Amino acid sequence: MSDYRLPFDQRLRFEVGAPIIVLGRVLEFSNIGQPQRSQGDPRILVQLTRLTIDVEEVIKGAIRTNPTEFDLFTYSSENQIDLGVPRYIPMVGQRRIYFLRPSQNTYRSVGDVTKYNLVVPSGTHERGFCKGKNPGCCIAEMLLVPGQGIDVGAFVANMYEAEYIASTLCSPAAAERLVTQLSQNPNKQISDGAQALLEALRVDKNGR
Repeated sequence: MSDYRLPFDQRLRFEVGAPIIVLGRVLEFSNIGQPQRSQGDPRILVQLTRLTIDVEEVIKGAIRTNPTEFDLFTYSSENQIDLGVPRYIPMVGQRRIYFLRPSQNTYRSVGDVTKYNLVVPSGTHERGFCKGKNPGCCIAEMLLVPGQGIDVGAFVANMYEAEYIASTLCSPAAAERLVTQLSQNPNKQISDGAQALLEALRVDKNGR
């Protein structure tokens, strides 16, 4: 239950400490067994779920095969109560950064039920995009550098959160540099969003 109250910055720092971090697209998912009472919160039912993802980038660590599978406990559809916090609902086609650990012959998410992953609406980048980069700074660039097939609306809507993630996992200076680059983007929706974000950051910095 302590996961429900975990501040976002602490969650990010816990996630980036995972031994394996990958960017992947969900190919399929399936339930394993029946829902069961959560050991951490007996009020709710959790469902052991196995995801199969196409790994586009290994940000940290190594995986044995691609596509690869990992397990996590999700919030069962049989529940009658609302957690009051964001929970993760897998869907085919999602592109997300997942934080994993080895578990027997497969992998496990480092956290369950709530959202232990990051949405990536920036499009696809070249394989090897993260090679030689610090994991936190690679994540910053993945979230704030437009790629192929970018969802512009979702990218702009996610820009404030992406800047916070970049600032927390890489550095405030790196986050500001990436947003400044976006303010010069030829897509007006992206450049306008970045300029508004830069202004908000200046106001926040000046304490007004």
